[in-house]
Amino acid sequence: MNRTGIIVAAESYLLRKGVVSILNRMPGVSVVREFEALPALEKFIQTRKRDLLVITYTLFDQSFKQLFNEGDLQDRTIILTHKREWQGGSGIPTIDSDDGKGLIINKMQALLDAQVPGPDEDPLLTLSPREKTIVRLVSLGYTNKQIAGELFLSAHTVITHRKNIGHKLGIKSVSGLTVYAIVNNIITLEELSSNPV
Repeated sequence: MNRTGIIVAAESYLLRKGVVSILNRMPGVSVVREFEALPALEKFIQTRKRDLLVITYTLFDQSFKQLFNEGDLQDRTIILTHKREWQGGSGIPTIDSDDGKGLIINKMQALLDAQVPGPDEDPLLTLSPREKTIVRLVSLGYTNKQIAGELFLSAHTVITHRKNIGHKLGIKSVSGLTVYAIVNNIITLEELSSNPV
């Protein structure tokens, strides 16, 4: 199994080690480097084009935003925040440091699932488990907001998943995804007919 590298950037040693501890328990994930300040991180991140980044909102706000104009860094970043202290607005998924371990793992898994498959996988044939769940919920008539609530994701993350699904399958419409879900046993006709949504 290919492992996904994660870079963790947080000023607080305890916060950084707590996040690293949770991430190291996730299958297929390894923390490749930890940073407590920006200068070294900015140099390192430009050499690691496939690694994901978990960064505190304070480090992100300091000067890191400028790097988001280059490449796909925004698509592989999660901001570690306190909802009561940071207003966000960047469209980047966030993890609240007060979230429980399960919710943090779910949010990280959503970001991992949204990543482009490796070179040995055919993206047109491979939907991640999270993407299959989203196809199922879309087929049942859930809106992006309802899907976000059901899966504990941000609406932005759901939209990103839906774009990735559309790109992989070449299907943009809800009816097309529903047919795909039925044909590929993601959902049954009985589930569709009995769904109250």
